[in-house]
Amino acid sequence: MSSAKIAYSELFLSLADENQLPALFHCATGKDRTGWAAAALLPLMGVPAEVVMEEYLRSNEYILPLYETTIQQFVDGGGDPSIFGVKEEYLNAALDEMQTEYGSIENYFSDGLGISVEQQTVLRNLYLN
Repeated sequence: MSSAKIAYSELFLSLADENQLPALFHCATGKDRTGWAAAALLPLMGVPAEVVMEEYLRSNEYILPLYETTIQQFVDGGGDPSIFGVKEEYLNAALDEMQTEYGSIENYFSDGLGISVEQQTVLRNLYLN
C-alpha cells in the first residue's frame, strides 16, 4: 500500500475511534490532502455528489483570500496564478480515478484503504447518529 493510502487509512480509522473524538483533520493549505479526505468521507456518509463538489469548491472562499499576498508575489515574479485554489476538474479527476480503480467509494475504503465494511459502518454511525 502506498504511503498516501496508509495515511488516509490511518486518518479514517482514527476518525472511527470514539476515544479520539472530537477530531480535526487538516493540511498546510487545507485543499489537497484535506480536500480529498473530505471528498472521500462525505460520499461514504451518503452526501450527494453535488453537495460534495459545492463544499470542495467553497475552499476557494477561504484559501485564496488567506494567501492573497503570497499569490500576488508569485504572480509578480512571473508565476501562473491558475495553480492556486481548487477547481471542479481536480476533484472530478480524483473521483473518476477512484471510480475506475475501485468502482465505488465503499470499495475504495475496503479494497484501497483496508477499511472493512464494519469499520465503514462505525464511521457512519459515529457521524450520522
